[in-house]
Amino acid sequence: MSPWIRTTTERYGVVKWNFAAKTEKQLSLAVGETVHIQETCEGWYMGYMTRNKEKKGAFPASFIELKEVIIEKRGNEEIVTSAEMPLVKEVTTTLREWGSIWKQLFVVNKKGSFSQVQALMWDLMEWRSQLLSGTLPGDEFKELKQKVTSKIDYGNKILELDLVVRDVNGNILDPDNASVISLFRAHEEATAKITERIKEEQSNVQMDHSGVSARIQSSPTHSLYVFVRNFVCRIGEESELFMSLYDPLKQMIISENYLIRWGDKGFPKDVEMLNNLKVVFTDLGNKDLNREKIYLICQIVRVGRMDLKETHKNARWDCAGLLGLQVHS
Repeated sequence: MSPWIRTTTERYGVVKWNFAAKTEKQLSLAVGETVHIQETCEGWYMGYMTRNKEKKGAFPASFIELKEVIIEKRGNEEIVTSAEMPLVKEVTTTLREWGSIWKQLFVVNKKGSFSQVQALMWDLMEWRSQLLSGTLPGDEFKELKQKVTSKIDYGNKILELDLVVRDVNGNILDPDNASVISLFRAHEEATAKITERIKEEQSNVQMDHSGVSARIQSSPTHSLYVFVRNFVCRIGEESELFMSLYDPLKQMIISENYLIRWGDKGFPKDVEMLNNLKVVFTDLGNKDLNREKIYLICQIVRVGRMDLKETHKNARWDCAGLLGLQVHS
Protein backbone atom coordinates (compact mmCIF):
# COMPACT_ATOMS: atom_id res chain seq x y z
CA MET A 1 0.00 0.00 0.00
CA SER A 2 1.30 3.45 -0.89
CA PRO A 3 2.23 5.83 1.92
CA TRP A 4 -0.08 8.63 3.01
CA ILE A 5 0.80 11.97 1.37
CA ARG A 6 0.00 15.32 2.96
CA THR A 7 -2.41 17.18 0.69
CA THR A 8 -1.96 20.85 -0.16
CA THR A 9 -5.03 21.55 -2.29
CA GLU A 10 -7.71 19.08 -1.13
CA ARG A 11 -8.28 20.40 2.39
CA TYR A 12 -12.02 20.75 3.00
CA GLY A 13 -15.24 19.17 1.77
CA VAL A 14 -18.86 18.20 2.38
CA VAL A 15 -20.03 14.60 2.79
CA LYS A 16 -22.22 13.42 -0.12
CA TRP A 17 -23.13 9.94 1.17
CA ASN A 18 -23.23 8.18 4.51
CA PHE A 19 -20.24 6.00 5.32
CA ALA A 20 -20.10 3.46 8.16
CA ALA A 21 -16.60 2.79 9.50
CA LYS A 22 -15.63 -0.89 9.39
CA THR A 23 -12.40 -0.59 11.37
CA GLU A 24 -11.15 1.59 14.19
CA LYS A 25 -8.90 3.50 11.78
CA GLN A 26 -11.83 4.58 9.62
CA LEU A 27 -14.15 7.55 10.24
CA SER A 28 -17.92 7.28 9.95
CA LEU A 29 -19.55 10.02 7.87
CA ALA A 30 -23.05 11.50 7.72
CA VAL A 31 -24.53 13.35 4.75
CA GLY A 32 -24.12 17.11 5.02
CA GLU A 33 -21.29 17.05 7.54
CA THR A 34 -18.06 18.91 6.77
CA VAL A 35 -14.60 17.34 6.99
CA HIS A 36 -11.05 18.65 7.11
CA ILE A 37 -8.63 16.64 4.98
CA GLN A 38 -5.01 16.21 6.01
CA GLU A 39 -3.65 13.32 3.92
CA THR A 40 -4.54 11.30 0.84
CA CYS A 41 -3.73 7.80 -0.41
CA GLU A 42 -5.14 5.80 -3.35
CA GLY A 43 -8.71 7.15 -3.30
CA TRP A 44 -8.87 7.62 0.48
CA TYR A 45 -8.60 10.69 2.68
CA MET A 46 -7.36 11.01 6.25
CA GLY A 47 -8.90 13.73 8.35
CA TYR A 48 -11.52 14.68 10.92
CA MET A 49 -15.06 16.05 11.21
CA THR A 50 -15.50 19.76 11.79
CA ARG A 51 -17.73 19.10 14.81
CA ASN A 52 -15.26 16.65 16.39
CA LYS A 53 -11.61 17.49 15.72
CA GLU A 54 -10.28 14.95 18.24
CA LYS A 55 -11.44 11.87 16.34
CA LYS A 56 -9.46 11.28 13.15
CA GLY A 57 -9.73 8.50 10.59
CA ALA A 58 -9.80 7.43 6.94
CA PHE A 59 -12.79 7.72 4.60
CA PRO A 60 -13.39 7.30 0.83
CA ALA A 61 -12.47 10.32 -1.31
CA SER A 62 -15.44 9.68 -3.62
CA PHE A 63 -17.82 10.38 -0.74
CA ILE A 64 -16.58 13.98 -0.42
CA GLU A 65 -17.53 17.08 -2.41
CA LEU A 66 -14.43 19.29 -2.27
CA LYS A 67 -14.77 23.00 -1.54
CA GLU A 68 -12.45 25.95 -2.04
CA VAL A 69 -10.70 27.05 1.13
CA ILE A 70 -8.75 29.93 2.62
CA ILE A 71 -5.63 28.90 4.54
CA GLU A 72 -4.43 31.28 7.24
CA LYS A 73 -1.20 30.65 9.11
CA ARG A 74 -0.99 31.56 12.78
CA GLY A 75 2.49 30.66 13.90
CA ASN A 76 3.00 26.96 13.26
CA GLU A 77 -0.76 26.34 13.00
CA GLU A 78 -2.81 26.43 9.80
CA ILE A 79 -6.41 27.66 9.97
CA VAL A 80 -8.48 26.22 7.12
CA THR A 81 -11.87 27.83 6.40
CA SER A 82 -14.31 27.63 3.53
CA ALA A 83 -13.95 30.26 0.79
CA GLU A 84 -17.73 30.75 0.61
CA MET A 85 -19.08 34.15 1.61
CA PRO A 86 -19.54 34.41 5.41
CA LEU A 87 -23.32 34.70 5.16
CA VAL A 88 -23.62 31.50 3.10
CA LYS A 89 -21.42 29.66 5.61
CA GLU A 90 -23.58 30.91 8.47
CA VAL A 91 -26.77 29.75 6.73
CA THR A 92 -25.22 26.33 6.04
CA THR A 93 -24.09 25.91 9.65
CA THR A 94 -27.49 27.04 10.93
CA LEU A 95 -29.34 24.58 8.69
CA ARG A 96 -27.20 21.71 10.00
CA GLU A 97 -27.84 22.70 13.60
CA TRP A 98 -31.56 23.22 13.09
CA GLY A 99 -31.79 19.98 11.08
CA SER A 100 -30.74 17.85 14.04
CA ILE A 101 -33.24 19.64 16.29
CA TRP A 102 -35.94 19.27 13.63
CA LYS A 103 -35.44 15.49 13.61
CA GLN A 104 -35.73 15.34 17.39
CA LEU A 105 -38.98 17.32 17.30
CA PHE A 106 -40.36 14.74 14.87
CA VAL A 107 -39.30 11.87 17.15
CA VAL A 108 -41.01 13.36 20.23
CA ASN A 109 -44.10 14.22 18.12
CA LYS A 110 -44.10 17.99 18.67
CA LYS A 111 -46.04 18.81 15.52
CA GLY A 112 -46.35 22.55 16.08
CA SER A 113 -42.66 23.16 16.68
CA PHE A 114 -41.77 20.67 13.94
CA SER A 115 -43.79 22.59 11.33
CA GLN A 116 -42.46 25.94 12.54
CA VAL A 117 -38.81 24.88 12.25
CA GLN A 118 -39.52 23.28 8.88
CA ALA A 119 -40.91 26.56 7.52
CA LEU A 120 -37.87 28.46 8.81
CA MET A 121 -35.49 25.99 7.16
CA TRP A 122 -37.35 26.17 3.84
CA ASP A 123 -36.96 29.97 3.83
CA LEU A 124 -33.25 29.75 4.59
CA MET A 125 -32.67 27.12 1.89
CA GLU A 126 -34.43 29.25 -0.72
CA TRP A 127 -32.49 32.38 0.26
CA ARG A 128 -29.21 30.43 0.32
CA SER A 129 -29.82 29.44 -3.31
CA GLN A 130 -30.35 33.11 -4.21
CA LEU A 131 -27.11 34.09 -2.46
CA LEU A 132 -25.15 31.37 -4.28
CA SER A 133 -26.55 32.41 -7.66
CA GLY A 134 -24.42 35.57 -7.58
CA THR A 135 -26.94 37.44 -9.75
CA LEU A 136 -28.50 39.73 -7.14
CA PRO A 137 -28.04 43.52 -7.50
CA GLY A 138 -26.39 45.30 -4.60
CA ASP A 139 -29.62 46.67 -3.09
CA GLU A 140 -31.42 43.32 -3.32
CA PHE A 141 -28.42 41.52 -1.80
CA LYS A 142 -28.40 43.95 1.12
CA GLU A 143 -32.14 43.46 1.66
CA LEU A 144 -31.82 39.67 1.44
CA LYS A 145 -28.93 39.69 3.90
CA GLN A 146 -31.08 41.54 6.42
CA LYS A 147 -33.91 39.01 5.96
CA VAL A 148 -31.55 36.05 6.36
CA THR A 149 -29.87 37.32 9.54
CA SER A 150 -33.24 38.28 11.02
CA LYS A 151 -34.63 34.81 10.29
CA ILE A 152 -31.57 33.10 11.82
CA ASP A 153 -31.74 35.21 14.99
CA TYR A 154 -35.47 34.60 15.31
CA GLY A 155 -35.07 30.84 14.85
CA ASN A 156 -32.24 30.63 17.36
CA LYS A 157 -34.40 32.48 19.88
CA ILE A 158 -37.45 30.22 19.63
CA LEU A 159 -35.19 27.13 19.69
CA GLU A 160 -33.42 28.50 22.79
CA LEU A 161 -30.01 28.52 21.09
CA ASP A 162 -27.17 31.01 21.59
CA LEU A 163 -27.79 34.59 20.49
CA VAL A 164 -25.62 35.77 17.60
CA VAL A 165 -24.23 39.28 18.15
CA ARG A 166 -23.90 41.32 14.94
CA ASP A 167 -22.73 44.72 13.79
CA VAL A 168 -24.90 47.29 11.97
CA ASN A 169 -24.29 45.51 8.65
CA GLY A 170 -25.48 42.13 9.94
CA ASN A 171 -21.99 40.60 10.15
CA ILE A 172 -21.08 38.47 13.15
CA LEU A 173 -18.93 40.44 15.58
CA ASP A 174 -15.48 39.05 16.27
CA PRO A 175 -14.98 39.15 20.07
CA ASP A 176 -11.21 39.40 19.55
CA ASN A 177 -11.59 42.63 17.57
CA ALA A 178 -14.44 44.26 19.50
CA SER A 179 -14.52 45.97 22.86
CA VAL A 180 -16.62 44.77 25.77
CA ILE A 181 -18.84 47.87 25.55
CA SER A 182 -19.52 47.42 21.82
CA LEU A 183 -20.35 43.74 22.39
CA PHE A 184 -22.73 44.64 25.21
CA ARG A 185 -24.52 47.29 23.11
CA ALA A 186 -24.76 44.98 20.12
CA HIS A 187 -26.19 42.27 22.39
CA GLU A 188 -28.82 44.68 23.71
CA GLU A 189 -29.81 45.76 20.18
CA ALA A 190 -30.02 42.15 18.98
CA THR A 191 -32.21 41.18 21.94
CA ALA A 192 -34.55 44.13 21.31
CA LYS A 193 -34.89 43.30 17.60
CA ILE A 194 -35.63 39.63 18.27
CA THR A 195 -38.16 40.48 20.98
CA GLU A 196 -39.90 42.86 18.57
CA ARG A 197 -39.96 40.15 15.88
CA ILE A 198 -41.48 37.60 18.27
CA LYS A 199 -44.19 40.07 19.33
CA GLU A 200 -44.94 40.72 15.66
CA GLU A 201 -45.30 36.99 14.97
CA GLN A 202 -47.51 36.51 18.03
CA SER A 203 -49.73 39.44 17.04
CA ASN A 204 -50.13 37.90 13.59
CA VAL A 205 -51.34 34.65 15.14
CA GLN A 206 -53.76 36.41 17.49
CA MET A 207 -55.14 38.60 14.72
CA ASP A 208 -55.96 35.51 12.67
CA HIS A 209 -59.21 35.18 14.62
CA SER A 210 -60.69 38.42 13.26
CA GLY A 211 -61.90 39.05 9.73
CA VAL A 212 -59.71 42.08 9.10
CA SER A 213 -56.61 40.42 10.51
CA ALA A 214 -57.23 37.28 8.44
CA ARG A 215 -57.26 39.41 5.30
CA ILE A 216 -54.02 41.10 6.36
CA GLN A 217 -52.40 37.79 7.25
CA SER A 218 -53.25 36.32 3.85
CA SER A 219 -50.91 38.87 2.25
CA PRO A 220 -47.36 39.00 3.65
CA THR A 221 -46.82 42.54 2.35
CA HIS A 222 -48.94 45.67 1.99
CA SER A 223 -48.96 48.53 -0.49
CA LEU A 224 -49.81 52.24 -0.51
CA TYR A 225 -51.40 53.74 -3.64
CA VAL A 226 -50.73 57.43 -4.39
CA PHE A 227 -52.34 59.42 -7.22
CA VAL A 228 -50.80 62.88 -7.87
CA ARG A 229 -53.54 65.14 -9.24
CA ASN A 230 -51.61 68.38 -9.73
CA PHE A 231 -48.61 70.40 -8.63
CA VAL A 232 -48.61 74.18 -8.49
CA CYS A 233 -45.45 76.18 -7.87
CA ARG A 234 -44.60 79.48 -9.58
CA ILE A 235 -40.91 79.17 -10.14
CA GLY A 236 -40.83 79.52 -13.95
CA GLU A 237 -38.30 76.74 -14.32
CA GLU A 238 -38.27 72.97 -14.44
CA SER A 239 -38.45 71.07 -11.18
CA GLU A 240 -38.28 67.54 -9.86
CA LEU A 241 -40.57 66.06 -7.22
CA PHE A 242 -39.29 63.24 -5.03
CA MET A 243 -42.01 61.44 -3.07
CA SER A 244 -41.18 58.87 -0.36
CA LEU A 245 -42.38 57.43 2.95
CA TYR A 246 -40.67 58.67 6.12
CA ASP A 247 -40.56 57.51 9.74
CA PRO A 248 -40.23 60.67 11.88
CA LEU A 249 -39.38 58.81 15.09
CA LYS A 250 -36.42 56.92 13.59
CA GLN A 251 -35.69 59.84 11.23
CA MET A 252 -35.26 57.62 8.20
CA ILE A 253 -36.84 57.09 4.78
CA ILE A 254 -38.46 53.64 4.57
CA SER A 255 -39.18 53.50 0.82
CA GLU A 256 -37.64 54.31 -2.53
CA ASN A 257 -38.20 57.74 -4.14
CA TYR A 258 -40.93 58.28 -6.73
CA LEU A 259 -39.64 60.86 -9.21
CA ILE A 260 -41.87 63.27 -11.14
CA ARG A 261 -40.29 65.68 -13.62
CA TRP A 262 -42.32 68.92 -13.90
CA GLY A 263 -41.91 71.36 -16.78
CA ASP A 264 -41.61 75.14 -16.59
CA LYS A 265 -45.09 75.56 -18.17
CA GLY A 266 -46.87 74.04 -15.20
CA PHE A 267 -47.33 70.58 -16.70
CA PRO A 268 -45.47 67.29 -16.39
CA LYS A 269 -42.41 67.23 -18.62
CA ASP A 270 -43.87 64.14 -20.25
CA VAL A 271 -47.31 65.45 -21.31
CA GLU A 272 -48.62 61.91 -21.72
CA MET A 273 -48.30 61.51 -17.94
CA LEU A 274 -50.83 64.30 -17.30
CA ASN A 275 -53.59 62.97 -14.98
CA ASN A 276 -51.74 59.64 -14.91
CA LEU A 277 -49.15 60.23 -12.19
CA LYS A 278 -49.70 57.12 -10.07
CA VAL A 279 -47.36 55.14 -7.85
CA VAL A 280 -47.66 52.15 -5.53
CA PHE A 281 -45.30 51.87 -2.57
CA THR A 282 -44.92 48.09 -2.13
CA ASP A 283 -43.30 45.67 0.33
CA LEU A 284 -44.75 47.33 3.43
CA GLY A 285 -44.87 44.69 6.15
CA ASN A 286 -46.75 44.44 9.44
CA LYS A 287 -43.78 46.15 11.08
CA ASP A 288 -44.40 49.23 8.95
CA LEU A 289 -48.12 49.22 9.79
CA ASN A 290 -47.24 49.13 13.50
CA ARG A 291 -45.11 52.28 13.27
CA GLU A 292 -46.51 55.11 15.38
CA LYS A 293 -46.27 57.61 12.52
CA ILE A 294 -45.55 57.43 8.80
CA TYR A 295 -45.25 60.59 6.67
CA LEU A 296 -45.54 60.91 2.91
CA ILE A 297 -42.97 63.57 2.07
CA CYS A 298 -42.51 65.43 -1.21
CA GLN A 299 -39.19 67.16 -1.87
CA ILE A 300 -39.29 69.83 -4.59
CA VAL A 301 -36.01 70.40 -6.36
CA ARG A 302 -35.63 73.33 -8.78
CA VAL A 303 -33.65 72.55 -11.91
CA GLY A 304 -32.40 75.67 -13.65
CA ARG A 305 -29.78 78.37 -13.69
CA MET A 306 -28.33 80.23 -10.74
CA ASP A 307 -26.40 83.53 -10.70
CA LEU A 308 -23.15 83.42 -8.75
CA LYS A 309 -22.91 87.04 -7.60
CA GLU A 310 -19.96 86.39 -5.33
CA THR A 311 -17.56 85.71 -8.20
CA HIS A 312 -18.52 87.07 -11.61
CA LYS A 313 -21.71 89.01 -12.19
CA ASN A 314 -22.35 87.44 -15.58
CA ALA A 315 -21.48 83.90 -14.52
CA ARG A 316 -24.40 81.50 -14.58
CA TRP A 317 -24.39 77.76 -13.91
CA ASP A 318 -26.85 74.93 -14.45
CA CYS A 319 -27.66 73.40 -11.09
CA ALA A 320 -30.37 71.84 -8.95
CA GLY A 321 -31.36 73.03 -5.51
CA LEU A 322 -33.95 72.04 -2.91
CA LEU A 323 -36.84 74.48 -3.21
CA GLY A 324 -39.36 73.09 -0.76
CA LEU A 325 -40.53 70.17 1.34
CA GLN A 326 -44.12 69.07 1.94
CA VAL A 327 -45.19 66.49 4.52
CA HIS A 328 -48.46 64.53 4.86
CA SER A 329 -49.21 62.22 7.75
